Amino acid sequence: MKLLITLVLCAFSLGSQAQYWIQKSSFGGVGRHRAVGCATENKGYLGLGHVNGTGVDISYKDWWEYDPASDTWSQRANFPVYNHGATSFVVNDQPCVGGGSALNGEFFKFDPVQNTWNPIAPCPFFNPGDTQGFSVNDKGYVFLGQQMAEYDPSSNSWSLKAQAPMVFGSWTCSFTIEGSGYVKAGNKLYEYKPEHNTWTQRANFPGSSTGGSYGFSIQQRGFVTCGYVGGLSTVTDQVWSFYPGTNTWQVEMAFPGAKRRFPVAFAIHNRGYFGTGTNGINLNDFWQYNPTINTSGVEELNPISLNVYPNPTSDVLHIQLNQDASANTYGELLDLTGKLVLRIPLNPGENEIDVQSIAPGTYVFSLQHHGVKTTKQINIF
Repeated sequence: MKLLITLVLCAFSLGSQAQYWIQKSSFGGVGRHRAVGCATENKGYLGLGHVNGTGVDISYKDWWEYDPASDTWSQRANFPVYNHGATSFVVNDQPCVGGGSALNGEFFKFDPVQNTWNPIAPCPFFNPGDTQGFSVNDKGYVFLGQQMAEYDPSSNSWSLKAQAPMVFGSWTCSFTIEGSGYVKAGNKLYEYKPEHNTWTQRANFPGSSTGGSYGFSIQQRGFVTCGYVGGLSTVTDQVWSFYPGTNTWQVEMAFPGAKRRFPVAFAIHNRGYFGTGTNGINLNDFWQYNPTINTSGVEELNPISLNVYPNPTSDVLHIQLNQDASANTYGELLDLTGKLVLRIPLNPGENEIDVQSIAPGTYVFSLQHHGVKTTKQINIF
């Protein structure tokens, strides 16, 4: 018996606009978690991190540059030491990375033009680690416990700022909106205003993640992605956004890939980028979050309209495309580790995929059209 349940692929209400997750080229290094990442004006950077699933802790120091215009990764100069749980921020359009498992407050600045790492003044107050730093007005901010420190590149110096109103533990996340930094710890959210050196509590986070998330900001909203729930063994795919103007949170389209903790995220050109992390398996997939359609971007094409039904299914999956589809369109079914299970060309109109031989479980259906991927979670029983 075939049910006719029609779903629009990767569309979710945001006023009159729609959101999309698009799978991009996988991170250039091996899968890992507790890596560090940040973005300059036009490029993203990701590296370091570790794996420890066998009980042996293996840290990394490789450093990679992501170009959204070409959807490509390039390996750059290694970080000076093997490290995980580091903290990053960006000043003068250059990433600064430090703290973490292998350092004691030391920081290094990456020069993308010279492809070199150069030491900057170490943070003299504490060694930040497993917390996400942020940047405001070309100054960097790191925190630990109730302490907040500001790095000023003009004087290559650190200063201790106002004490936070709560103790920030490990695996917090943060984002920047205009002139403020926001720190999420558990279900608490605090805004730090460097101009006034003050902390203000904002609306509590309503999502399920209690830590291990990563934040980014686009279009005057801060986004919190994935993380663990209560303990490390339970992970989530939830995405929430915070709008300071109304002091409210809004649930967004769930991340369609594997649920995870300790990923990396950043934003370039009003797009969010997200990848790596672990759910017991160390991952190196990489995704783009597009909050609206019909917006200008250096690499964007609008996804074509299609329906996927029934979902869940046990025998046949129907894929219905509109007439904008072409011979360059194909669909892929992947498991939650990103492994390809099935690949099939798609034509305009009605298509059928026989899934009777596929093991029951949750999969990701990925549609590629002129090089742009959109995805939808599919359940087979």
